[in-house]
Amino acid sequence: MLRFTGKIVMAFALSTGIAWAQDYPNKPIRIIVPYSPGGGTDAVARLVGEKVSNSLKQPVIVENRAGASANIGTQAVARSPADGYTILITAPNFTTSEAMFDNLGWKFEDFIPVIQLARYSNILVAGPNSPFKSMQEVLDAAKADPGGVNYGSAGAGSNAHLSMELLSVKSGVSMQHIPYKGGGPLKTDLLGGHIALGVDGLAGLSDLINTDKVKPLAVMAPGRTKLAPEIPSLGDVGIVDVDASGWSGALVPAGTPKDAVDKLQAAFAEALSDPAIVERMNFLGLEPVGGSSEQFKSYLMDERTKWADLINERNLKP
Repeated sequence: MLRFTGKIVMAFALSTGIAWAQDYPNKPIRIIVPYSPGGGTDAVARLVGEKVSNSLKQPVIVENRAGASANIGTQAVARSPADGYTILITAPNFTTSEAMFDNLGWKFEDFIPVIQLARYSNILVAGPNSPFKSMQEVLDAAKADPGGVNYGSAGAGSNAHLSMELLSVKSGVSMQHIPYKGGGPLKTDLLGGHIALGVDGLAGLSDLINTDKVKPLAVMAPGRTKLAPEIPSLGDVGIVDVDASGWSGALVPAGTPKDAVDKLQAAFAEALSDPAIVERMNFLGLEPVGGSSEQFKSYLMDERTKWADLINERNLKP
């Protein structure tokens, strides 16, 4: 009798699981962005969210939960039900926070990667009064005067800051980092001549580059970006082992059923193929990526290892 009852329970569980898979999604989906409104990651979430809503025929609500270097929003998703109705759309902090901070309320294994949505290039630029006209001049000066060349970024531990730290390790030069509280103050000081060099995402610098107010010296990657192919890359000065491109991507809590992950991946991929979304992303300095859940997981694991090694080697913990 007990064996028979067990078979009934198992059959019921399988039937309800199949019904759930066929029924998903049947209520609004929430996207949590662990950054303030108006930034690049928030823009990506809202762009693709509308298309995903149309594809899955359910409302998609974008909620900003900024703070603690993106850890507040990330922790909120890690502790959410693993049912496919809560999605994290995040950026490089996801692959640096575990090495950067102690006692996080989440870990990498708390998530299933769904899809990489976009990537962007970090650009080193020279201000209008800067003595530097090329990346090679910066490297030569830094070698001749270790620590004597200053550069600014939008904040300590930012992807832009880490890109320069990685450059220092790989090229054997030493430069002095000046952290700012965001890209706005950095650009103000660049234009005012208070700092000679600055590094930030292409989206944040494109207005100054397009109006010739700053001079782009290098994309912080081995190859040039197709969005601004006229800007040299580090590969143009022989540095091919520094790739500090930023990214944005979607993840869900660990334990989310595979059917839900697959449906979300397909909906996001469809959004990234929409010409209007591609055009808008390109305007914002972003390149759509796409790919499978497994490809995104592999990419994140590589990034996690790369930045952890750098953070520990350079003792970049706050």
